[in-house]
Amino acid sequence: MSDMNGQSTDPGPQGVHAVSGIPATGAATSGIACCGRLAREYWWLLRGQLHQLRLQWFWYVVMMSFAPLITMAFLWFFTGRSPEALLFIITGSITTALCTSAMLTLGQNIGYMKDAGSFEYYASFPVSKPVFILALATRSVILSIPSSVILLSIGAFIFGVPMRPSPITILIFILAGYSLAGLGAFVGFFSRDGQTAGLVTQIIDPLIVFLAPVYIPVERLPRFLQHTAKLLPTTYVANALRASVAGCVTSRTWREIGFLAAWTLLSLWAASRKLAWRASE
Repeated sequence: MSDMNGQSTDPGPQGVHAVSGIPATGAATSGIACCGRLAREYWWLLRGQLHQLRLQWFWYVVMMSFAPLITMAFLWFFTGRSPEALLFIITGSITTALCTSAMLTLGQNIGYMKDAGSFEYYASFPVSKPVFILALATRSVILSIPSSVILLSIGAFIFGVPMRPSPITILIFILAGYSLAGLGAFVGFFSRDGQTAGLVTQIIDPLIVFLAPVYIPVERLPRFLQHTAKLLPTTYVANALRASVAGCVTSRTWREIGFLAAWTLLSLWAASRKLAWRASE
């Protein structure tokens, strides 16, 4: 078949249009290529972030483990040693470690990068903002793994609390880390400088831990806090972790997992919208 100019318009045997020369599978190929490019960006950005930690990782682990361990020991002495109380103490300490590593550390790190003009350096590379923020968040999640393993091991072997972690526990831990990292990124990018980011994250950190049912049941909070706690990601992090390590995953746990996933996407998206590669933007 020919068109008015005498050119063939029949598709070839491989589904290629004779006029355009574009394969019928071009869109799919383009999508795969785009995903591959984003994956490569993410991998190299993450390697760069981890490379910066090669001389400091030990002190990060100490810092993120010390405060939760002290809190765990203090509550162990004063709140009793029932299995239920110990389960709250252990999962609450892991939630606190996640807040320190994912939220506080990332927010402060972004503030310091803003002061140093690091974003202008990254602006010289063809990388997307969401991928860049995802790499920063992944760095924070990885930093939280050693301290969380230490706290969980102490609960299982020293306190003797029955622990039944499962693949769902890993899913919850990852979502918990990214949701809190998204909050830290949001604070870091919205802060004017590194000093402001450091102050704001240090204010937010105890608020989202002690004004939520992290260490105590929600029924023991004042009525006002029982309502406001529903807006805090730490509420869902602590609840989901307790249910998963105790082997009591229910439909409520899956709703909490869904909330953490939604919070992660929303906070990382908001942070990417605020990220400016250059101070003039």
